[in-house]
Amino acid sequence: MLYVLRSAYLTLHFLLVCFITMLVSVLRPRHLNNTTQCARLMCWSLPVLRIRSIRNNDCPVKRNEQAIYVVNHQYTLDVFTCSTMLPDHIAILGKSSLRYVPVFGLAFWLAGNIFINRRNKTKAWDTMAEVARIVKRRGCSVYIFPEGTRSRGKGLQPFKSGAFALAIESGLPIVPIVFSSTHKNINLSRWDGGVVMGEYLDPIPTTGLTEADVKPLAELTHARMQAALTRLDNTLQGI
Repeated sequence: MLYVLRSAYLTLHFLLVCFITMLVSVLRPRHLNNTTQCARLMCWSLPVLRIRSIRNNDCPVKRNEQAIYVVNHQYTLDVFTCSTMLPDHIAILGKSSLRYVPVFGLAFWLAGNIFINRRNKTKAWDTMAEVARIVKRRGCSVYIFPEGTRSRGKGLQPFKSGAFALAIESGLPIVPIVFSSTHKNINLSRWDGGVVMGEYLDPIPTTGLTEADVKPLAELTHARMQAALTRLDNTLQGI
């Protein structure tokens, strides 16, 4: 019963934030902080769910500097837990099918986020080159889930190449953000919902890299994020 009530609450909270985002985005179109400031409202639900959020450090990139932020993607609950550590001046990179999600798709687009078509793999580099031009023109950073889909308790999944092609094409550093495992540390059926711990990792420079370096860059980032994920889960076991 508690799980059902909390799920209903999260749905209403999510829709409310989407409507607020649409209103704010209409009043200040394409503002660099529409996404960050509105999405941060999502984490207001965590105290209601009795989920404790622990942030290990601050963003290693200055507010006026650009980067490509890559984040592990676990469940729909990420919308609420990941918002605790959203950097400023970001555009979220999302698959084109998200535009058809009622309410959310419109709010996502109005806030200035970017849709991409991931189906045409032969044009993947051209797609990221176009995104890189958009990012440079806007002066924003990019926030992306490199696994491409939710892992649903299966651990950190292999990374798609898009985030790393974008980083190399734009010349921006990769900044990993890692959150502890939801399936191990959060349970909405319990009165105490659990704990989420997040951490920024050191930036990974991409200066001088080429298209041939996409896969090694993805593998390096994956290895660092996997190590951090294991460390965070082990830390929470001792709390």
